[in-house]
Amino acid sequence: MQYRHLFPMVRILLPFMAGIIVCVTISAATAIPLSIWIIFLLLTIGSGFIPFLIKSTVKRWLFGFMLSLFLFVSGYNSVLPRKEILRPEHFSKIQTKGVFIATISEPLQEKDHSFKTILHVKSLKKGNLILRAEGRILAYFAKDSLKKPPSEGCTIFFSGDIQEIGLPQNPGAFDYQKYMATNNVYHQVYLNKLSWQTTELSKGFSITRLAHQISQKFVAILSINGLKGQEFAVASALILGQNDMLDNETLQAYSGSGVTHILSVSGLHVGVIFIVISFLLGFIKNEGRQLYFKTSFILITIWAYALLTGMSPPVMRSAAMFTFISLGNASKRNVHIINSLAVSALVLLLINPLMISNIGFQLSYLAIVGIVFINKPIADLVNPKTKIGEQIWGLIAVSLAAQIATAPLTMLYFHQFPAYFIPANLIAIPLSFLAIYLGLSVLVTSAIPVISNFLGLITNFLLFVLNYSVGFIERLPYSVLKVTMVFTKEMILLYFILTSVILLIAFRKKEIFYISLVLVLLLSVSFTLTENQRQKQQKIVFYCANKQTAVGFVSRQQQVLVADSVLLKDKKANKFNLDGAKSLYGFSTAVSFALDTVDSRYQQVPLQIKNLRNLGNNFLFFDKRIALVDSIPKPIGNCFKLKVDYLVIRDNPRIRIVDLKKLYQPGLIIIDGSNSFYKTEKWVTDSQKAGLKAYSIKNQGALVIDL
Repeated sequence: MQYRHLFPMVRILLPFMAGIIVCVTISAATAIPLSIWIIFLLLTIGSGFIPFLIKSTVKRWLFGFMLSLFLFVSGYNSVLPRKEILRPEHFSKIQTKGVFIATISEPLQEKDHSFKTILHVKSLKKGNLILRAEGRILAYFAKDSLKKPPSEGCTIFFSGDIQEIGLPQNPGAFDYQKYMATNNVYHQVYLNKLSWQTTELSKGFSITRLAHQISQKFVAILSINGLKGQEFAVASALILGQNDMLDNETLQAYSGSGVTHILSVSGLHVGVIFIVISFLLGFIKNEGRQLYFKTSFILITIWAYALLTGMSPPVMRSAAMFTFISLGNASKRNVHIINSLAVSALVLLLINPLMISNIGFQLSYLAIVGIVFINKPIADLVNPKTKIGEQIWGLIAVSLAAQIATAPLTMLYFHQFPAYFIPANLIAIPLSFLAIYLGLSVLVTSAIPVISNFLGLITNFLLFVLNYSVGFIERLPYSVLKVTMVFTKEMILLYFILTSVILLIAFRKKEIFYISLVLVLLLSVSFTLTENQRQKQQKIVFYCANKQTAVGFVSRQQQVLVADSVLLKDKKANKFNLDGAKSLYGFSTAVSFALDTVDSRYQQVPLQIKNLRNLGNNFLFFDKRIALVDSIPKPIGNCFKLKVDYLVIRDNPRIRIVDLKKLYQPGLIIIDGSNSFYKTEKWVTDSQKAGLKAYSIKNQGALVIDL
């Protein structure tokens, strides 16, 4: 049997997707010439009409090869027209400082000190001219009790200095610049109450604005029907996809227990709607007009739910996915679900090739592919004797299949693996399903307050149980296993191994078994090389820790972190600024020591690393001398100069570089993030005038010194 004929759409999708991946990975700025694309097109057409004297096998493989090349080039060239920053009309090609006119293209998200949204530039003022421009900007509106922030769809003019979204400030940190680039957003601006003005309220019809308004209205209905606190926040995320109200503690609990997927309205939720509607319409025959009616009703319901949830990208992606699955089922041609998935992915990538970099896009398709190919082999391992046992094992098998399929990618992105994801999913999935049903019932019965309030109280209690259960599991010992050995090449090898194992189970051929062994050997070699590299690493890391000082002394897989006590006590800041380095460098032990304690008491840092010594704020690490300075005495006459390799200016002191030069002979002056922007700029300029090298952590990010 020719299995490759089962998935013809996959054979089209893969080379097209490969072209997109190559273009995105190398950050290409120029397309493959149109002449080459036309040549590949003609060769593909020609290979399909070659003389019949050539063997059919040769003809088939030649056509397949030429078609793959053509699709690869097509995928590659599809990316560049979608990258707005490459267009000559993009505002960054004209100016980034001045007066701009833009529309609010997304609902505002409330943050601690600002409102966040995306601006879509329409035009700008250059001199006395108004020029047409385009481009998207991540905008932060300062909170002000006297001035209401603009709403979605409004047109505003603003004056500001637009900055590029910065690169990661610390080693191993999340690359927010890359993430926003997948949404065609490369710049950001902060606007206070005096720098913007609404010029035109939202007008005309917009399906996305209507969807957001409907979603916000339903969120309000939930809030007045007994849901409160984090139960209300989880309900808004579960049912309506509004997850901006979730606090960090709740997000960490769901992430650490392995059930984050239920907080994002996506494939799981649309799948529930699909299954429930299919079940309720089970009495309708799968033939003729009845089948068309059934399929149409399912599609209308799915897209109505997408509208209800604000038409967020994950919901739209999932709705498209199940749309093609429904159409495949309705065609009565025994279309394999993988072909339907491939068609939906191809259509979405044709609309927006940059979507391939979206984590949600990747995880959604991998999870369903895993369920299709891995679920049955796992389910067949156990044969429960009871109906309840069968349901429980079925849920476990699905969870295992989805987790296995997405594990390499989640380990690459998040460097962790939830150890108790099976019990967590056994509890969370049924409870979340009930919460979705009850929450939707609250919305449906909102016109009858007595009923909706009663259902709201039940929903609130159910979500309290869900939150407590998830939090309890996340707090169990070893609930989150840190994974620091999986990078891109290891992730690719893991997926090759997983694919080879699936093929081995399906075909049971010894050749596939040998391939699997070779892949496992390559993975073990990769892990060994990484481990050896980490055993040899010696470095000093001057972290960028928002208005705080943090210096890491690294030897092998150990780190002594010397930092301000305020930073060490702030778990959120610690995680945001420092956890990436732990994963990148694979720290097995990390000892923290408060810098203000060292300064005031002249204590010695713990002897966790034998080559680290200190006297107050002067450190010796291997043969490197580091001095941390927050004040200096006024130099009088000729002073003895202390020679140091790295001199760190911290805590915004009142010092002058000329005075510093009289007391120290630094190899490099490091101005850390605890200093003001004004003083940082002045010290950098003065250092250059004094013939000294200076490095600004606030402007340039963390500094890593390899010894």
